[in-house]
Amino acid sequence: MLPTFVIGLREGLEASLIVGIVAAFLAQQGRRDALRWMWVGVVGAALFCLAVGVILREAGHELPRKEQEGLETVIAIVAVGFVTWMIIWMKQNARTLSKELRTSAAAALASGSAFGLVAMAFLAVLREGLETAVFLVAAFNASGNATEAAGGAVLVVLIAIGIGYGIYKGGITLNLTKFFKFTGVLLAFVAAGLLSRALHTAHEAGWFDALQHQALNLSGVIKPGSVTESIWNGIFGLTIRPTVGELGIYLVYLVPVVAFVVVTQRTKSEGGRQLSPTLAASTVVGVATLVIAGVGLFGTDKTTTLAAAHADTGSKTINISLTDAGCGQTLNAAAGPTTFKVTNAGTSKVTEYEVLQGGQILGEAENVAPGVPGSFSLTLAPGEYQIACPGGQAATGKLAVTGADTSLSPADAEAVATYRRFLEQQTGVLSTRTKAFTDAVRAGDVTKANSLFAATRAPYEAIEPVAEAFGDLDPKIDARVNDVDPGTKWTGFHRIEQALFKDGSLDGMTPIADQLDTDVADLVAKVKSVKLEPAQIANGAVELLGEVSKSKITGEEDRYSHTDLSDFKANVDGAQAAFKAVHAIIGDRDPALTSQIDDAFAAVYTALKPYESGDGYVSFTKLTAADKRTLSQTIDRLAEPLSQVPALIVVSDQARSTSPADKAVNQYREYLEQQTDLL
Repeated sequence: MLPTFVIGLREGLEASLIVGIVAAFLAQQGRRDALRWMWVGVVGAALFCLAVGVILREAGHELPRKEQEGLETVIAIVAVGFVTWMIIWMKQNARTLSKELRTSAAAALASGSAFGLVAMAFLAVLREGLETAVFLVAAFNASGNATEAAGGAVLVVLIAIGIGYGIYKGGITLNLTKFFKFTGVLLAFVAAGLLSRALHTAHEAGWFDALQHQALNLSGVIKPGSVTESIWNGIFGLTIRPTVGELGIYLVYLVPVVAFVVVTQRTKSEGGRQLSPTLAASTVVGVATLVIAGVGLFGTDKTTTLAAAHADTGSKTINISLTDAGCGQTLNAAAGPTTFKVTNAGTSKVTEYEVLQGGQILGEAENVAPGVPGSFSLTLAPGEYQIACPGGQAATGKLAVTGADTSLSPADAEAVATYRRFLEQQTGVLSTRTKAFTDAVRAGDVTKANSLFAATRAPYEAIEPVAEAFGDLDPKIDARVNDVDPGTKWTGFHRIEQALFKDGSLDGMTPIADQLDTDVADLVAKVKSVKLEPAQIANGAVELLGEVSKSKITGEEDRYSHTDLSDFKANVDGAQAAFKAVHAIIGDRDPALTSQIDDAFAAVYTALKPYESGDGYVSFTKLTAADKRTLSQTIDRLAEPLSQVPALIVVSDQARSTSPADKAVNQYREYLEQQTDLL
């Protein structure tokens, strides 16, 4: 609320000052008849600026996720440029503002042209209004609570109108120099926060990947998701866990701007040099753009560079570049902890890379587009694996792994056992609930089947990455209509969902219900013997959050029932269970990261709570665009640290299992394999 309040107070008061001073001047001149022309200009400018704000706000909602983040970055940088221009111009012109406005109004009256007065009022308010529109859109984008942000904006508009009316009536006088100095300091904090937020959204858009390691963690003092965090964000415009880049650009902007505002400056008549507001604002925009573009392209950061993160332990990184050709080759690799880094060389046909064994997907990188890399980590045992690049000319290949087998450590074995218990518990619940659901379907009881649908699917959503590992079993149980290949029969939950919530009839659904029972029983059996290892479990946690971002937060998953929030919660539950299973493995290695992830999970559950309804959640159609954005941002704050866990696990495995002599042997073996491949 505070950022929108400060922006609205400063800009709204400027507009009210303009209107109030001009109206008072016209009244003093006995020209109240001219007031209506002034109001024509004021109202016209206000409506135009409102339209611009709505267009900017709505345009972002129509874009794909990364393009939305890119648009937010641009809007925030432009807004910071406007703020800088305004701070400097008002400091240098506050003393003469009233005189200049009266002179302009007198000139319009002297010309005898109503158009001149309309134009003067229109342009004066338009400047403030356009700045306000851009500021408020940027502030709404950065706000985690759209209702509070809107409340701040509305409240301050009412205050500004009241002050403007008081100025017109002569009952209110302001020391503009002191007022603009005070609000200038507040605006500097708002602008610094917007600039920090721009760096964050630039990272989300894939424009900026440097300086992403954490610079500060105040979660021990300020509880995530609490009122205290909202107050901190509102006053300082900074998260409680800023990255080095976010904190750095915040301070680089804030310190000199505050110093400029508070230091007394001589006017031109006193022999002082005046800083050009336009030049200063252009410089801020240019520097911010260059920092985001330049450092994002050329900067490096150990935290986000997997090869660097593993270098000091000898863990292997296999770099994969996706092309139209696919992956028909045979790869050779040494056994042990391995990270697959997957990039896209420009193909639109291949966006996924999988490692399988015995038909089970062990690890995968999905939605890999140009400039949007993916990765996953595994501890490879000796043997033959399959690799898959769906859509490529050669869609499958082989991975041959040689070397000594490494047994699981006690910590690894406990993590696997813990997660296996979770899987078996969830599939047991799934089996029981599915039987009740399919019985209702076979009985043609639409009302009962409707009421059971969301809860029945919840345990499946919690273990979805494991279910997806069993070839075509996941499509048979959970495919949406657009995921079904031509000529393939559509079965599973979503086929029944369409009949229930779109058609309102269960005619012909008995065979689909029977098949669903069979497929769920197959899943229950396969889970009992599924091969698991810690890095794979952590990969699954990351994939579950990817599911939330890809289909739940868009409403694409449950498009007929709109029960997406139940799926959302189940995905997060599954991710948390997977993280808890491997928690002990990484806890000693990076306790700060585990604490950050625990806090981020708590923040997600807090963000979901307002949408609870009975034993479930409200319809996804009741969420506003701001609600969806808040949930999406909360998931992003969890996904970023959680994505580091698989790599930490393989690093821990490597450090545990490899002696210095073994490391030397493995490194030389890799060198020999590299040279023989070249030969």
